[in-house]
Parts: sequence; structure tokens; C-alpha cells
Amino acid sequence: MKKILPLLLCIVTSIISAQSEAHLEKFSTLEPDLWLGIWDSAHSNTKLKIDTLSYDVIPKALDFRGTVVEALQWKDTIGDNILIQTVTGHFNWKDYEDNGIDYMVQDKAELYAYLFTKNKEESSYQRKWKIYDYTECFGVDWYIGFLAKATTITDVDEDGISEISIPYISVCRGGMDPSSLKIIMYEDTEKYALRGATMIMCGSENAYGGDFTMSTTVQHNAIFKTFLAERWDRTKCENNMRF
Repeated sequence: MKKILPLLLCIVTSIISAQSEAHLEKFSTLEPDLWLGIWDSAHSNTKLKIDTLSYDVIPKALDFRGTVVEALQWKDTIGDNILIQTVTGHFNWKDYEDNGIDYMVQDKAELYAYLFTKNKEESSYQRKWKIYDYTECFGVDWYIGFLAKATTITDVDEDGISEISIPYISVCRGGMDPSSLKIIMYEDTEKYALRGATMIMCGSENAYGGDFTMSTTVQHNAIFKTFLAERWDRTKCENNMRF
């Protein structure tokens, strides 16, 4: 027994030391932003002066969660706008059963997008809207995130109020099922949405997926209906996605 105790102590100490080193390595490389090139400048409005914001110049009073993957600033007839898109990365989450006691540990990741605006009468930015989504998964392949070169800022109806269009995907699968694809668009506080699935094996006779449903607000706006349908067709192919 006297020989076993020192051995157990040595093993436990080694495990704790290895965990501490792993945590220190993560901490030493921890950054508040991870720029992924989310903004699609080629399909955004060229008349709007849109600038990217580095993390250190984002106003400190803005309240948001997650790691920044894109931050943009521009002006329209409403005022000054700041769009911030963030993700949390994956973390463990306790999925409790109906009895409120038993649970299963699952993987979870969250996604956020925020629009902050400031008009001429205001001295500080106010949050106009927030997009929040997540994936909870206990599978082989899981992910949630914005698509590269996909977020656009436009004014397709030419009313001076910018539209912000944000595509993103959510994945939880163990095979070749399509991913969940959404395009959420806001004009001021009005929300427009397409929700459906990515297309697999695009361009072949075996292609499948790619369908969507549209919100009532899209159905009742012919200009946005055409615009968002085109955005969907340009975005839906999973062959071109990186995640």
C-alpha cells in the first residue's frame, strides 16, 4: 500500500500538470477576434462607404458576446451603423431530461449578429436587433457559423435604408445529410428570412437538398423575394463551403 500511494500521487500530478499546460497554451493564444472574411464586398452596395473595424476600435460600450469574426461600419439615412458578427466556438452543455435531474453532456456552439445604430439626435449607439442561433449535438460532424464572403450590405429597393443579409449554416450529422442553411436579412427592424438546407453534390445528376421556405415578409415584398432567392442560389452549394 505504501508503494502504491506514491505511484498514484505521481500519476495524478502528471495528469493535472498536463491539463494545466494545455490550458496555459490555450490561454496564451486566446484572442478576442478571429477575422474570417465574412463580408462579401463584391455584392454589397458600392455607394455605401463600408469600413471594417478592428477589435480595438469597436466602441467599448457595445454589449456583445462571443469572438468577433467580422465588424463593419457605414452610414445610411437612418444614421451610423455598426454590424458585429461573433461565434463562441464549441463548449460542453448539459441537456437535462424532463425530470430536471438526469442529463446528457452534449456539444454546443453559438452564433450571434448585432446591429448597433446612432442617429443625429443620439450621443451613443443603441442595439437595433440581434440574431442568435446555436447547435446542440452529440454527433460526428457538427458546426455552426457564418459563410465566408457571404454577408452583404445593400440597398436594392433604393430607399436609402440599408439591408443586411447574413447567411449561415448549422450542422449536426453523422453522414451525408444536407446542413441547415439560413439567410436572415434586416431592413431597419423588419426581418426577412429564407430557411432550408444546403445542396449536396452540386452540378451532378445526383444532387440533392437546396430547398428553402420563405418568411411571410419575403413573400409580400417582390424586390426582396427576387434578391434573396438569387442569394440563396449563389450560397446553397455545400461543395464550396469551408467548415
